Amino acid sequence: MSILNKDKIKDFILPYLSIGKRGKNLTEEKRISIVLSIFHRLKTGCQWRELPLEKYFKEPYSYESVFYHRRATPFNKWCKDGSWERMWVHLLESHKSHLDLSSIQLDGSQTRANRGGSKVGFQF
Repeated sequence: MSILNKDKIKDFILPYLSIGKRGKNLTEEKRISIVLSIFHRLKTGCQWRELPLEKYFKEPYSYESVFYHRRATPFNKWCKDGSWERMWVHLLESHKSHLDLSSIQLDGSQTRANRGGSKVGFQF
């Protein structure tokens, strides 16, 4: 299992995330730190204000800047403009051979439901 590091974020994630049109552009290092802090939040489920920003940023930075900032175009804008989806689709297409789909398990939300009640019968 490979570990996500700054080089992998730079090569595989940053090219698909949009850059803000207004204001001063952020450095690559700061964009990597934003992505790492977003992944921390997604992994742990913590609140935005509970992000350990001192772990990812050298200078003081706020959780509001990670979630939404016009110049940085972080999480909120990346969700709205489809950047995360573009990155995800590209990674799946380019690394299709590494996916092991033999152990996919579906829950009830993925099971097709037929209308008709008892007339339809059971699906096994």
